[in-house]
Amino acid sequence: MTAPQRHDTAVALCCDQRFFPFALFMIWQIAHHNPLRRFDFVISSQDDLVVPDWAKQHGIVLHKTGAVPDGLDMRRYQSVATLFRLMLARELGGRYRRILYLDCDMFIEGGDFSRLLNLDLGPHPIGAVLDVPHLYVADYRSKEFAATGLAAKPYFNGGLQLIDTGAYVEQEVQQRAYAMIRKYPQAIFYSDQSMLNLALHGGFAQLAPCWNWQANGRLQLLPLRYPVFAHHFIGPKKPDRDGSGQHGARFNQAYRNFFASFMPEMLAKIAPPCDPAPMTLREVVGIGVRHVMAAKLAADLIARFPDPYQARL
Repeated sequence: MTAPQRHDTAVALCCDQRFFPFALFMIWQIAHHNPLRRFDFVISSQDDLVVPDWAKQHGIVLHKTGAVPDGLDMRRYQSVATLFRLMLARELGGRYRRILYLDCDMFIEGGDFSRLLNLDLGPHPIGAVLDVPHLYVADYRSKEFAATGLAAKPYFNGGLQLIDTGAYVEQEVQQRAYAMIRKYPQAIFYSDQSMLNLALHGGFAQLAPCWNWQANGRLQLLPLRYPVFAHHFIGPKKPDRDGSGQHGARFNQAYRNFFASFMPEMLAKIAPPCDPAPMTLREVVGIGVRHVMAAKLAADLIARFPDPYQARL
């Protein structure tokens, strides 16, 4: 580990060299929205990363994660870095009692992360946000639960995980998750997200959707009324690599502004701005139809979380 620790909680991102610039972008955003933060920043990787001079003010801790256990068939996934988050509690639990893990394909627009890190999780090892189909599919049963014959239970998106390191280690969550890839190889559709959901089977604290908003493309109108703290660009179409404007031009522009200022060598890898021409009538109608069809279910789900700083246990 590099850099001294100042707090007993941390925001952690796991990545390889390829996604390191996006991890830095997220840290820059979080620091902007949390000027009085009471947590550390940690980047966990097996690569030899170097914090650039402009980012050293954030006191980023570089953690060299351990090896992924032998015998896990991860050949269908682009990177084993998705498994590093399973190791955070065991490797860093001696330093941090709470860790907020975040994917690198998120966009931060607000939220008090110090308060989030101290939420009451009850007996649960993690707090997380329900996966996006819960917003528009009644009685949603995940593919993992269906493939294994397990009953429908709340199913979370793994892109944001509030980890109680003590409970995580005590309840052997890492070991139970590894066991799932061996027991149910046919049901591992989304790497460690599938593994964790199979292991916990609904046993997690539910966080408000605003902390991991995954409906950026499907339900574009909801954030006009519902304040979102963290947008998560799930799927292959992400604003840094997709110039269609599906997620909104401001996201792509933010990436371009950041890299132009701090890492200009990355700018050529960012998608160009989208066509500023107004949307077609067909596109507008499509957005409206999806919104109306999901409105009741989405409203009911959002209403369960009147206070974004209180988890449902």
